[in-house]
Amino acid sequence: MPRLDAPGVAFPITGGHTPADCARYHLFHKASVRVERSPRLRKYREIIFADWSEGDDHLRWVIRGRVSEIEAWAQQIQEDSDG
Repeated sequence: MPRLDAPGVAFPITGGHTPADCARYHLFHKASVRVERSPRLRKYREIIFADWSEGDDHLRWVIRGRVSEIEAWAQQIQEDSDG
């Protein structure tokens, strides 16, 4: 079975998708896997995957950033929206 993260396997550039679409989907997938595997981040998935203006940079941060930093940011967003 091919690796799911191999270029052109999980995110083929066919069917009208642009390379940029595929790259963004790949980033989103990697970020989703990281969030779902982290109990500390999982509870903030709605905040983390809201439509942030930073776009791909935000997803890269979710993939590479420290869990404690992402968690603190999400907690602050939640607190701001609660009151």
